[in-house]
Amino acid sequence: MAAFALTGSAMAQDSQSPRQAPAAAQTANRPKTLDNSGDPTLALTAPLRGSGVAPAGSKPPNPDPKNLEGVWWLKGYEYMLGPAPGIEPPLKPQYMEILKRRIRAKNAGKPETDTSTQCFPHGMPRLMESPYPIEIVQTPGRVTILHEVAHEVRRFYLDQKHPANLKISFLGHSVAHWEGDTLVVDTVGIDARSFIDDEGSSHSDKEHIVERFHKIDGGRQLQVDTTVEDPVTLEHPYSYTRFFQWRPDVRPSEYVCEENNRNAPVNGVTVAQ
Repeated sequence: MAAFALTGSAMAQDSQSPRQAPAAAQTANRPKTLDNSGDPTLALTAPLRGSGVAPAGSKPPNPDPKNLEGVWWLKGYEYMLGPAPGIEPPLKPQYMEILKRRIRAKNAGKPETDTSTQCFPHGMPRLMESPYPIEIVQTPGRVTILHEVAHEVRRFYLDQKHPANLKISFLGHSVAHWEGDTLVVDTVGIDARSFIDDEGSSHSDKEHIVERFHKIDGGRQLQVDTTVEDPVTLEHPYSYTRFFQWRPDVRPSEYVCEENNRNAPVNGVTVAQ
């Protein structure tokens, strides 16, 4: 599979930061995982440094803790979305073997085709790990996230229930409510053709995601605590936290996957061009 390629996007300069090897704190004294198993064919892709702070003189954040509107940018991007950096999701044995197969294919230069390389939506929670900016818009009864990557859109319907006849979709169906100053988002009905993360962790259409959005640091950061559960592919639910920087100086760019898809698949294999 491919990661978030620079296909058609005129990204701002600071989004193209170099990849970094895992920090010592990420690798020291942690459980034995794929990445430190001693098998080079199972090496994970290193993290990507994300957004810096807004330049001096930028518009200050809105002081209202329930106003999330504006442009935000992920501080650091991980290919693997497990409970901690470098640690894989708690996949059941048969799905761990699928992940190993996909990582080995990636490391051999022949990554498996995934939804993003076919210009389909990335899936969840993978989309929220995009190293591209997002814009949040709030309207009565709904919060909307406009992603620069592939022009993907998430809609959170406030104070509603999921429909009884839920249709499966790549980004799922999301309902939300406020708990104090925290926006709690519940997402279900996610198409199993997508992956949990860029390394290729599997989920089923029973995947259930709960995200908690909360402004911190005087509104200059958006903390998102995510819990992933899937009774089909995971041994148990797990959680992780990500941070987004307030970036009022950034305007999300046009990103047309089909116009310049340098990762278009050939015979089921992603081919970088």
